[in-house]
Amino acid sequence: MNFSKIKENALKYLGYHHQILDEKMNVLIDECIEEIEKMSSFRATYRKFPLSFHPLRIDEISLNLDYPALNNLFQNCHDVVIIGCTLGLQVEKRSHYYSHIDMTKATIFDAVASSFLEVQCNEYENEQLIGKRTFRFCPGYGRVPIELNKELAFIIESSKKIGLTVQESNILLPQKSMIGLIGLGDNRKEKTCQNCLHIKDCNFRKRGQTCYAKD
Repeated sequence: MNFSKIKENALKYLGYHHQILDEKMNVLIDECIEEIEKMSSFRATYRKFPLSFHPLRIDEISLNLDYPALNNLFQNCHDVVIIGCTLGLQVEKRSHYYSHIDMTKATIFDAVASSFLEVQCNEYENEQLIGKRTFRFCPGYGRVPIELNKELAFIIESSKKIGLTVQESNILLPQKSMIGLIGLGDNRKEKTCQNCLHIKDCNFRKRGQTCYAKD
């Protein structure tokens, strides 16, 4: 587990950008990392399908993927992976608990949990998927509707396999979960802000940062 990366991401989510980290904040983040490591139950699942083009879709399951951002990302790919990951309900319960007794701890815990999920998803992806692949693309970005998560969750049976469901409001439950698409056959891993729905009011961009890592 890359704990330094977890801490780095968490600080970014909390709005830190080259500021000096005081001892109290440093201790709180380390406590949250240790706590989440002990209580989280990371689970993941995925399925792989061949892609069809013009329009972009998965013929095997009659799934439409014909969105500009996905057409651009998958244009040189032959297969696509639908992946789902979650930290489990215990992290969700502890986050809810802190939100009632200590908002500072709750905010830090939430940022660390988000970072924990991202790092563990990346590590799982690196273990399972060998070869050229794109970055993990999640519905809700790049003008790909967040409603697509419901179809993707159904396809990979995320509720049955890892306890991940999509609510009517399109919120994932547990909330520290992720559903994404990865193209196979092309190593385009460089993300961009240009097609993001939040580009005009993104707090990361205002601070000279991005919500994703730049390798």
